[in-house]
Amino acid sequence: MDRIIKGIEQGSLEWMALRIGKIGGSRVSDVLTEGRNGAESLIKRKYKNELIRERLTGKKLDTYKTPAMQRGIDLEPMARAWYEVKYNTFVDQVAIVLHPTIDGAQCSPDGIVEATNSLIEIKIPNPENHLDNILTGGKQLEQYYDQVQWQLACMPEKEFCDLISFDPDMPDHLQGFVKRIYRDDEYINNMQNAVIAFLSEIETIVNNLKEIKNGNNP
Repeated sequence: MDRIIKGIEQGSLEWMALRIGKIGGSRVSDVLTEGRNGAESLIKRKYKNELIRERLTGKKLDTYKTPAMQRGIDLEPMARAWYEVKYNTFVDQVAIVLHPTIDGAQCSPDGIVEATNSLIEIKIPNPENHLDNILTGGKQLEQYYDQVQWQLACMPEKEFCDLISFDPDMPDHLQGFVKRIYRDDEYINNMQNAVIAFLSEIETIVNNLKEIKNGNNP
């Protein structure tokens, strides 16, 4: 299978099926979250159990799309078109990019820009947060740093990712804000080590659970 999978719509059932039991960019920060005094965080344990369940059942849990999430889905094509016009470039859409060396790890960038050897990731924040991005130089976008670096980890040939904040209701010159994030190889290496350990633990637990015949019943 090619590492870069195209022709599948992000969010579709086919796309969801390809992500079962695998770590993606939007949740990699959960893997990196630490609890108090070095203990495992509740967020990390919850994500671990979620992936274990997916591997055991072959199903993803149904997730409710909030109005804000649906707004983001609806406006993403407009934001991508805005970026193409602003930078006079073409953005190639992809469904999933598999990590080159870590089995069970992947990402889903919102586009690949071959002309600049880069990626894009689109965010449609609440209108007040988009304005805050303009006024603060993208302060609200910092929360997606792990996701962006993970995308660059999955595509080591890419140099940077343009993180886009978009609000179509703003005046033309304020509709989009772009924060460029360059790859950080040291940070990526630490992320990859954490993901490898996390996936190894999941595999061990899954194998142990498959050997249990009666659950915890006597």
